[in-house]
Amino acid sequence: MSQTAITLAFEQWKASQAVTGEAVLLDEFVFANVPGLDATKPVDRKETLPPAAQIVHRQAVSRKGVVNENAVVHSVVLGAEVGDFSFNWIGLINKASNTLGMIVHAPLQQKLKTKDGQQGNVLTRSFLMEYNGAQAETGINTPAETWQIDFTARMAAMDERQRMENIDLYGAAAFMGNGWLVAKNGSQYFVTAGVGYVRGLRAQLAANQNISVPAKPAKVWLDVAWTGTLTSAWGVASKITVAADLADYVQNGVQHYVFAVASIDANGNITDLRPTGDLADQALKAHEKSRNHPDATTTEKGFTKLSSATDSTSEAMAATPKAVKAAYDKGKAADDNANGRVPQTRKVNGHELKSDFNITPGDIFKLSTGIGGNADLNNFTEPGLYYQPANAQAQTGKNYPEANAGSLEVYKHAGITQIYRVYNGSRTYIRTLYSGVWSAWVKQYDAANKPSAGDVGAIPLTGSAEVKGLIRNAAEFQSTSANSFRIAYGDYGTFWRNDGNNLYLMLTNKGDAYGSYNALRPLWVNLATGALQTGTPLTVNNTINADKEITAGYLGPFAWAEQYKAKAPFFNSYSTTGSSEYHPVIKQQATIAGKNSWAFSLGSLVNGSGLSWHLHMKGSGGQEANFKWDVDGNFSAPRQIIPGSYANFDGRYYTKNQIDAGYMPRTGAYTKAESDGRFQPKGSYTPAGQAYTKAESDGRFQPKGNYTPAGQAYTKAESDARYGVGKTTTGNNSAYYTHGNGAVFMQSMRNISVGNNATVTVTLPTSFPNGILGIGSSYYGTGGNNSASYWFCTPVGKNQVKIQTHNCSGTFFLNVTGY
Repeated sequence: MSQTAITLAFEQWKASQAVTGEAVLLDEFVFANVPGLDATKPVDRKETLPPAAQIVHRQAVSRKGVVNENAVVHSVVLGAEVGDFSFNWIGLINKASNTLGMIVHAPLQQKLKTKDGQQGNVLTRSFLMEYNGAQAETGINTPAETWQIDFTARMAAMDERQRMENIDLYGAAAFMGNGWLVAKNGSQYFVTAGVGYVRGLRAQLAANQNISVPAKPAKVWLDVAWTGTLTSAWGVASKITVAADLADYVQNGVQHYVFAVASIDANGNITDLRPTGDLADQALKAHEKSRNHPDATTTEKGFTKLSSATDSTSEAMAATPKAVKAAYDKGKAADDNANGRVPQTRKVNGHELKSDFNITPGDIFKLSTGIGGNADLNNFTEPGLYYQPANAQAQTGKNYPEANAGSLEVYKHAGITQIYRVYNGSRTYIRTLYSGVWSAWVKQYDAANKPSAGDVGAIPLTGSAEVKGLIRNAAEFQSTSANSFRIAYGDYGTFWRNDGNNLYLMLTNKGDAYGSYNALRPLWVNLATGALQTGTPLTVNNTINADKEITAGYLGPFAWAEQYKAKAPFFNSYSTTGSSEYHPVIKQQATIAGKNSWAFSLGSLVNGSGLSWHLHMKGSGGQEANFKWDVDGNFSAPRQIIPGSYANFDGRYYTKNQIDAGYMPRTGAYTKAESDGRFQPKGSYTPAGQAYTKAESDGRFQPKGNYTPAGQAYTKAESDARYGVGKTTTGNNSAYYTHGNGAVFMQSMRNISVGNNATVTVTLPTSFPNGILGIGSSYYGTGGNNSASYWFCTPVGKNQVKIQTHNCSGTFFLNVTGY
């Protein structure tokens, strides 16, 4: 099985052609024999041309055709004059830039040319390329036709048959009149215009042709050949050659036949060697020149002596006109006498005997004989014409092809043939009798009685459910129905459906294999973009390789409470009885060439009966780092945590400098023993009213820490009153953030639906004071991921964003910042 691919280089080159407005021209096929090529494996789209040593043939594109606006065909015909070589790799290129557009990997094939009398093969290879705007970009407007007909062998056989038939008529050579006659005008030799045949090939000289005779004696030879090219009209090529001797020969695979039309002796005298006329004319001329003629007899032709006698009994002499006249006179007298004796009104088959008359088919058919009732057609074996005038008599008869009136023709040969023609409906039947056995009546088919599909073992145009065996076809199976190619097996039916926008794999309900499709959509392809989609869960039992991003949307619940039973855009589930297992979900292996290599992964760890979530890093040299989140909410890091900002810590703890500056050094503080000796132990308290409470103390003293003295800094209330507080305003699928100074800083919108090849202008929830700084956008839908299918967003004024799509459609999400 062959493998086909359009290259990535072609996509890039096509895009550059579109930018410059130049046509996408693919004009040459390249054939190569690549050792070890596996035609069963997919073609790598990054593949390039094979090395020059492996390329066996290059040829320009023969024909181009358009299938539809998104599909074009390039075709090449390798004629019988091309070869010999083998190939398993075919490429279609732009010759000027040497850009490889399309590749086919195929099983090894041979291309042979015609040589040494052996007919070569003719191969046609066509590449169908499908991509958006193919017709417009290539400029191809000619409809695709059927070019792949290998007619060479059949036409060669027809040509050879015609040549042999001409030899039967004209022999090895024959010339009409003075055609190809060699003559001389003064010292100038020339060949006369006309027609002649050499070895069955008809050669015509349109005008007299002067020839040079460099040496004498010599012969003048007519050299003919049947030749042409694969796509041209073929004809006879002829030329005159002056040489002492010449024989038939083959040149460049073409057979040449020669014949000497004249000889020229040493003195310059010409002897015409041309046989004239066909074989019969040539035989008569030879006969006329011969003197060896036998005498004529009653059984053999020959020369004879004439005689005028009317009463001679000799069988060795022939009568003269005089003797014939005498015999005529006597015969006429006898005829006149007979006319007087036979009445002229007497009729033969309706014709009076007044004069001669011609027997016509009508006279013959008047002699037909009627077939009576209860007749058995097996008994009608005498040659002749019969008729049955009545249906009733045919119904009581035997061995009729059908019980209807009609005519019967009986012919004699090695046996008997009967032909019965029914009087209505133009039906004809035939049978034969041989060695005492009648064959069955066989109905003859004609324009009025065409065979049914069942009569000839064909499938009716209305369809059939009776085909039991394999059907194999060398061309397309084409259907104009939206639904086609159904497989009904077991309880279910499957078929393909093209609704004009998408190609679907459709399923029937159980027990209804020939019924309509159900609501399931396991697979469909967008006909405009080629995007592959599925509407049912997809199970992949092997690796998925992607050259571009894998994106996914989320349609599940958004609440925290629902997350245990909900899935996610990238979801993994497992159940295990193991006690120590790591299950990675996302993994990346990163290598800095010549430096180091690490594997980074996110996943869950089974440790006994506990589960935890890990960011794990493993180096190629055995190094390891593991960050852990357990189900109790604890986070563990293997080393130091270095925050990007210490603001949160500063708000909750004193720094070392703050502590050193705000509190007494250890040398100026009481030890525990000193304090215990000075103060009442814990548990015994100063009586109420004899010590300050916390509230009384806070009212009398400033809290710990270094603060700006009162009156030198704004309080929180004073600051809020002066500058305000930032806030977020939400709407339906939209929100925007207003800074504390009242200016709008950021706006977001979601679930913006944009169709294929469309332009949508989105109005933001509010307007920015001066304009838009930047647009962040995300997209979920079909296409939108290459140079042929893309989208972009542009700002419009202070409060609008314009979204444009090209060969893609889906849902957009916007984050817009302004000033």
